[in-house]
Amino acid sequence: MWRWYGLGVVRVHICVPVEDKKLLVEVCRKRGEDISSFVRRAIRKELAALSFYPEDVKKALGLTKREEGDY
Repeated sequence: MWRWYGLGVVRVHICVPVEDKKLLVEVCRKRGEDISSFVRRAIRKELAALSFYPEDVKKALGLTKREEGDY
């Protein structure tokens, strides 16, 4: 479900297995970040790996050529 919140931001609701949510909460707690930040970064990394972002964004997200699929 997508909701428009202005300023180019939408809210996305997702369903994940209970075990994944537990791991997500634990990782976020240890990193000192919230779940939204983790998920936003994961989405951006995946989009960058699929070459939807320029090289400087890929580099900022920590992607290497191998992670982009250039084996």
